[in-house]
Amino acid sequence: MNTNRSEVYHAIDTERDYQESLARHTVKDQSPMEHLAIIEVIAARMKQDFYYEAGQPAGDYMRKIAAVAVYCMEQHGAINRSN
Repeated sequence: MNTNRSEVYHAIDTERDYQESLARHTVKDQSPMEHLAIIEVIAARMKQDFYYEAGQPAGDYMRKIAAVAVYCMEQHGAINRSN
């Protein structure tokens, strides 16, 4: 299944909205390394589900990973590609 870029960004936005709704009770900025650790945990769960749940689809996990990366850039800045 192919999805166009605007649909992908919309899915990431919905995940960010969800993450923000959970974070309303905790106001703590995270370092980029903490964001990376969260991404690694999500990726590990994705691998486990893939191997133990007969190839579980990755889209749910990739949306979460992308949203964590977006949140990191929201907190610490987004740098445009220069070349």
